[in-house]
Amino acid sequence: MPTGLPPSQPAAAQPTARPDNKPSPPACPICGMPVIREESENFFEATIPNQPPVLLCSAVCAVVYTDRHPEVTRLDVFDYQRRTLVPAQTAFHLYESKLEVRAAMPPVTASFAVRSDAETARKAHSGRVLTWEELRRAIRQTNYYKTSP
Repeated sequence: MPTGLPPSQPAAAQPTARPDNKPSPPACPICGMPVIREESENFFEATIPNQPPVLLCSAVCAVVYTDRHPEVTRLDVFDYQRRTLVPAQTAFHLYESKLEVRAAMPPVTASFAVRSDAETARKAHSGRVLTWEELRRAIRQTNYYKTSP
C-alpha cells in the first residue's frame, strides 16, 4: 500500500486509543508490562517517601526495583488467597509452582499472608514456600533477573 514516503522512510506509528476510552493501565517501570490490578494475581506495590506508589508486575521486577531503589520503605504484594495487599517482607511466596496465577511472568510466584495457605497451595501444585529474603536470593540467580532491562 503506498504511503507517499520514499521506501527508505517508514511511516510513523500512529497512537492508538483504547476502544473503551479508559486510561491505559500503569506500566511496570522495569519491563514495561501493563499492571492491571483487577487482573493480576501477583503484582507488587512499592512505596518511596513523597512519591506515589509504584506498581510492579512480578516478583522479578519487584526484586530488580528494590535492588535499584534502596529508598523503598514499603513493599506490598497481592495475597493470592485473601485477594488483598500484604507486606511482601512478611508474606510467604510460593515459587516455581504449577499453580495458575493470572498475569504472572516467570518464574511464577504466588504470595500468601499466612504460611498454612502457602503450604496448602504447595501441596496441591508443587513449588517451594520462601520468605521474602529467600525469594530475593532465588530470583537473583535467574536469567530473568540477570537480563532485566
